[in-house]
Amino acid sequence: MIGDPPVNKKYIFVGVPHTSNWDFVYGWLAIQALDLNVKIFAKDVFFIWPINYVCAFLGVLPVNRRKRTNFVDSIAEKLDAAEQLRLLITPEGTRAYQSTLKSGYYHLSKKANVPIVLAGPNFKDKTFTIMPARSAMATFEEDQANVIEFCKTQHAYHPENTFQ
Repeated sequence: MIGDPPVNKKYIFVGVPHTSNWDFVYGWLAIQALDLNVKIFAKDVFFIWPINYVCAFLGVLPVNRRKRTNFVDSIAEKLDAAEQLRLLITPEGTRAYQSTLKSGYYHLSKKANVPIVLAGPNFKDKTFTIMPARSAMATFEEDQANVIEFCKTQHAYHPENTFQ
């Protein structure tokens, strides 16, 4: 483990790189080792019987990306109301290569006024890195560039499927 989780009671883990289902396994194990209560967002297609029970046990919550659901607004309200809430979002949005990130993490951080914590596995070194909490940057483009630079410091399970 490289770095320590922040002491903040509310923040958004931005998990990168995300190129394999092993990313979830290593991330979940890191969360358990650090005894953090983190809610993880995943595509709602995973929530079929009996996998939905496993997802619930692991703290995974469904996200429907096929239609507009005011996701950012509803989660921002939950962050505002909660005394403690830590979320994990993978802004690559898929395990396949994408040239840009999904912007939900950024808008959620801004709207709920909670910090972003970059975190991710490095399969080459067999490490898991957690960066210090930081505020969302002035623009999504700046923030995305920062996340991509962090992602480049980690060695993905399938490096060809992420930023290099």
